[in-house]
This record gives sequence, structure tokens and C-alpha cells, in this order.
Amino acid sequence: MNTTIHAVEVSMELGRPRDVITRAEHVEIAQIGSSERQAHYWTCTAAGYHMNRKDNEAADALLRADRIAPQHVRNRPLVRNIVRDLRGSSRLHRQREILNLAQVMRLL
Repeated sequence: MNTTIHAVEVSMELGRPRDVITRAEHVEIAQIGSSERQAHYWTCTAAGYHMNRKDNEAADALLRADRIAPQHVRNRPLVRNIVRDLRGSSRLHRQREILNLAQVMRLL
């Protein structure tokens, strides 16, 4: 399981947004036992969606990661950058939740 999560992360690091999403779809999240690894998966998936300009999906993934393991999410520079970008999106369905997350992360 860790290798599939790692493949998602590598695609993200290489700047291959389509590969991030494609690989993320093949991860069986229910089999990930660690909340830290689940949050990491959702964070990488959020980055992939964000790179693909799918703001609503990125917000959903980030909020899910934060619900699972906020201690592993809120101080990550990657997450902070995505939240900064999303908080100004006019097309976001979960704008209030992203603004709440930004406030908790002291980004407002």
C-alpha cells in the first residue's frame, strides 16, 4: 500500500497532475491503517486536483485530510499554499470550510 501512495507523491513532485489523480484512484484507502498515511494520501491527492485546477475536489481532499489527522496537515507548506490559493476561489462549494481551515491555520 505504501508503494501506491508513494507513486501518487512522486507524480506530484514531478509535476504530473494527471498521473497524480490516475494513481490516486487506484489506492484502496480503506486498507491504509495509519491516520498519518491516510492524511498524506489525501494531501497529495488534493495537490493533484489543485494542479489540475479542480478546486472543489482539492478542497474536499484537504478537508478530509484535516479531519483524519490535523496534526499532520496544518503545518505542511504544501497544504498552506493550497489553502491560500483556495480561500480566494469564487467557484468553491466549500468556501466557508476552507476559510475556517485558513483561520485555524492562521492564514487570515
